[in-house]
Amino acid sequence: MGVSNWTKFLFAGAHGRLENRSNSFTAIRIGFAFLVLYGHAIMLPQGLPIEGQWAVIVDTAVQFALDGFFILSGYMIAASLINRRDMLNFTASRVLRIFPGLIAAAVILWLVVGPLFTSLSWAEYFTHSASLSFLAKIIFQINPQADLPGVFAGHPLTDMNGPLWTIRYELLAYLAAGVLAVMGIFRSRWGLLALFVAIALISDLEMVWPYDGMGAGTAFAAARFGGAFLTGAVFYAWRDRIPLSAGWAVSLVVGAILLADTPSSMIVGQIAMAYVTLWLGFMAIPGKTGHAIRNVEDVSYGVYILHWPIGQMALALYPGITPHALLLVMAPSALLAGWLLRVLVEKPALNAKADIVAALRGRRDQAAKPA
Repeated sequence: MGVSNWTKFLFAGAHGRLENRSNSFTAIRIGFAFLVLYGHAIMLPQGLPIEGQWAVIVDTAVQFALDGFFILSGYMIAASLINRRDMLNFTASRVLRIFPGLIAAAVILWLVVGPLFTSLSWAEYFTHSASLSFLAKIIFQINPQADLPGVFAGHPLTDMNGPLWTIRYELLAYLAAGVLAVMGIFRSRWGLLALFVAIALISDLEMVWPYDGMGAGTAFAAARFGGAFLTGAVFYAWRDRIPLSAGWAVSLVVGAILLADTPSSMIVGQIAMAYVTLWLGFMAIPGKTGHAIRNVEDVSYGVYILHWPIGQMALALYPGITPHALLLVMAPSALLAGWLLRVLVEKPALNAKADIVAALRGRRDQAAKPA
């Protein structure tokens, strides 16, 4: 193959552009969820800080997976807001995507896992202030990593559900996108590009002069996940100008590696991550395998919000369990739990969306009528 043919193969958009609808995003999200699970299978027995070369490598991959969730979320939210004007439908979709599963997980932790694993009597457990406030802390994201009295107290990490800390940033991203869409900014490709430039500058400033005052962790996470979310949104808004090819994927990854020690490392890494994720997501996988991957049941949310307590329970039942043995327990258990949450909670809630929106719209219209 000559140089010109190699160039065409690598850079000509070998499997289309971002406006193609057939994709493997659900499977990729599931992959991200299991990568996070693997990182936590190492973290739960070890605690923090992460130690060991392989553990650090896995944790680095986990951080990219977390960014990947927000990149895909930004891409899909931009698609929803640019193509549809119904904000009531958008709000209902977002609420039903997050809260039914979150509420179910919180109730299971409080009502089932807590009583079974607490060192307190049930009377002490249920009357303890930490127990009484637990549901509110989780559901309203006041303290998503809250613990329960006497539960997993001897573990390196006592959180009932460590991964839930990212949910508040997902909700903030939805809220900001909705407000900016009403203003017209999030529905404009130039508006989204301007937002992206602004968040890129904030990301660079955070790397150069990190804020270390009150809420420093929140500020950093907002800059980080805001950048990832807007990167995905910009990729959707400019999808007709972005070819998908192996050459560009490799080039962006190499560029991110070369800039890893610069102030632009975070945002450049997210751009590379977004491109590679979308390139893989739109890759045409033929036959039954491709069909199965594209139509897999979306258990990613359930796996993400349930794997941590499963790991904590396994650690309580088998003290001294090794990380990879813990992984072998957590992975199939989280897959089953995620599937049950999807079938019994998430899908029924999403299927009720049309009726909920119709009822809310009817009430709104009734309230708008003159007396």
